[in-house]
Amino acid sequence: MAIEMIPLVLGKTTLNEGSDGVGETRDPATGAVIAQFARAGEREVNLAVEAARNAFDHGHWTRMRPFERGRILRRIGELILERRDIIARKESIDSGKPLRDAYWEVDCAARFFEYYGGAADKLHGSSIPLGPDWSDWTVKDPIGVSLHIIPWNYPFQLIARGVAPALAAGCSIIIKPATDTPVTAYEFLKICQEAGLPEGQVNLINGRGSLVGDLLARHRGVDQITFTGSVPTGERVLVAAASHAIPCSMELGGKSPQILFADADLDKALPMVAGGFTTHCGQVCNAGTRLLVQRSVHDEVVSRLHERLQTMTLGAGLDDPDMGPLISRGHKEDVERYYDIARQDGDLLFGAELPTSSALANGAFVRPALVVGAGNQTRIAREEIFGPVLTIIPFDTAEEAVTIANDSPFGLVAGVHTANISTALGVGEKLRVGQVWINSFGVGLDVEFPFGGYKLSGFGREKGLEALGAYQQVKNFCIHHPLGN
Repeated sequence: MAIEMIPLVLGKTTLNEGSDGVGETRDPATGAVIAQFARAGEREVNLAVEAARNAFDHGHWTRMRPFERGRILRRIGELILERRDIIARKESIDSGKPLRDAYWEVDCAARFFEYYGGAADKLHGSSIPLGPDWSDWTVKDPIGVSLHIIPWNYPFQLIARGVAPALAAGCSIIIKPATDTPVTAYEFLKICQEAGLPEGQVNLINGRGSLVGDLLARHRGVDQITFTGSVPTGERVLVAAASHAIPCSMELGGKSPQILFADADLDKALPMVAGGFTTHCGQVCNAGTRLLVQRSVHDEVVSRLHERLQTMTLGAGLDDPDMGPLISRGHKEDVERYYDIARQDGDLLFGAELPTSSALANGAFVRPALVVGAGNQTRIAREEIFGPVLTIIPFDTAEEAVTIANDSPFGLVAGVHTANISTALGVGEKLRVGQVWINSFGVGLDVEFPFGGYKLSGFGREKGLEALGAYQQVKNFCIHHPLGN
């Protein structure tokens, strides 16, 4: 699939080569170069911030009626759906994810603009009763220039997840995509331009995170940062943001538990458990990579999951296999090191065979695996792998399951599988995570409800109405108006 050269883009200005040269992105299924992109440096960072700053301080967006902004946001959603096929295919080849998952990503992105387009004219303040002779009320102002640092696993969807509420709130935007997956960010910017966003309202800048990301996060023209990525990178972003004391929304890692009780319907639960750690080859922040299973069904669950994994197919994303490749050969080496750790911590049970096609010989493929016999204190049970590895840990009582689940540096999501609603709610209430799924794990296009974590999984909330708060500041008006004065 041919993909054109991706220029460095600042609003409507494009450059074919940045001051840091030209980068390239590869198909992780074959290792072949699929696109090149202009890599920015300090000069382009300053231009991007200047464009966003000017759009916010002097541009048309903040002066528009909120319902007018909403119409443009909804138009962006419509254009995304009109280009669903081409965006999904580009996303699949750039990231390696199966084509069906890429279609889901595009559909979800469109939903964000539909949802926040409808919210744009409903960002109400409050009236505060101070008693006779006083009136007090609040309004919600946009926070300013919002920087969005995007990860490589769901690049198109995660651009939409942050940009849509930021635009609804009235902010101007700078998007910094991952260098592994820059392709669909360019498609997104072209859609924004066609939908009628004012020039400079959304700016795209490609480049190395260690250079461009750091310069942007430290830039005093940036007012807020939305970051999704690893804990170490998130920590560096927070240090940079602290240099000029700006707020951040941080969606970081996870080692999420799925808790499977003996009374659960295994025919329904096990496909969710398997999907929870093999979707996009396990490269998902909320992947369910710890399975806590009641001891009486432990052996049956291990056997059935192993059988399921052995029937899976691996292949290029465009062929829509059960599981695609990892993002790169470098990440493949990282995951394979965890296989070595797993062999030290417990027993490693592999599924699906590697592809045999010569065309995929240089692909970043790994086999999905179960780890049995490793306790919750082992590295394989505590560290985020970002690969298709599930650690299975037995428990006896609900109280023990909660203790094991909460004994983690992370706290993003959890799943509870049981036929007993009292057990489900009782366990869910005690879990220290940001989201609890009961008899499910991942729900549809799930745009409407808030998402985020506890502990090292970050802070702030994406999605839902809660996300809008990250892009707003509250201003209070107070008037003293006694009669006769």
